[in-house]
Amino acid sequence: MKHGDIDRNQATYVGMDCHPSEHTAIAVNRFEEEKGRLTFANSWEGIKECLSWLQRIDAAPRNVIIGLEGRGGKGSGFLSSLLAIYEHVYEVNPQYTRQRRQFGTRGGKSDIHDARCIAEVVIRKLPELPLITTEYIATRILLLKKYVWQYEEETLCGARLKNHLWQLRREYTFSSDAAERMLIAQMIKEKEQARKRIAKKQGTLEKTLQELLAGYEENLTTVPGIGVILAAKIVAHTGSFKRFATVQKYLKYAGIAPLEKASGKNKKVVQNHKGNRLLNSTLHMVAINQLRHNPKASVYYNKKLSEGKTKKHAIRCVMKRITMIVYGMLKNGQAYRG
Repeated sequence: MKHGDIDRNQATYVGMDCHPSEHTAIAVNRFEEEKGRLTFANSWEGIKECLSWLQRIDAAPRNVIIGLEGRGGKGSGFLSSLLAIYEHVYEVNPQYTRQRRQFGTRGGKSDIHDARCIAEVVIRKLPELPLITTEYIATRILLLKKYVWQYEEETLCGARLKNHLWQLRREYTFSSDAAERMLIAQMIKEKEQARKRIAKKQGTLEKTLQELLAGYEENLTTVPGIGVILAAKIVAHTGSFKRFATVQKYLKYAGIAPLEKASGKNKKVVQNHKGNRLLNSTLHMVAINQLRHNPKASVYYNKKLSEGKTKKHAIRCVMKRITMIVYGMLKNGQAYRG
């Protein structure tokens, strides 16, 4: 049984449960028999300890398949150190780990048990897992992720300030005490100034993101409803589109491709609640914007409604359509043609 140029029956499977402070790893063979386990700090010393441990477990790097769960605070240093030696490093969605953890009669949760579940997922679902490549941790992509994260944090702060201002203005309107009204007025002034600072910072971040997209994925901004921020989010949450050999794999990664549930003669297709939820949320916003700014998307949406689809289902259809367009544009680098 082979996957690419590796014999999966002879391979060593390593599952890693990653956290900001430390990582837990377990190595097993094809039959899930343990070959070793390790808990190491998320530091340069810990990384060296991990690489030395992997070398002792299996001296042939091409024979080792590593699965890393989700985001987990792995850091670019850890990933770059792994990719410098090992070419079979895959991203494991936490939903897969959760499924394996719930399988069987064993209860409880621990890092070592999660690491074993991750290794089991790699054994069973290797063809479905996105490969982590050096492009995934390229400096530009890492910067995009950091700035997108910072922009989202500023957006949350702005939303909280907006809610506070609404509440303060309401209290100011119904307050009859002069001292209280003066205090509330001062608080309103301070929060309005804070909102202006956040808006200015967001403007600076948007310019930075536009510069990072220039010459690469800036063609996404030619799509109606996709601005600089949404384009940057798509790229940041995708990592590297080259990890996905087909559009179907990209749809699954984004949690858009529907799932089939069948038992005997009973067959139905249900919504996919798995995949990268951050990417899914971003593409959902793109679909909503499409309905506002792209007449063709509105026609397609109404067509699905006329076929008997619910509004939510019709929006998911628009999501699937625009995601396929986004994948094609990321692949060929061309502008949107409508």
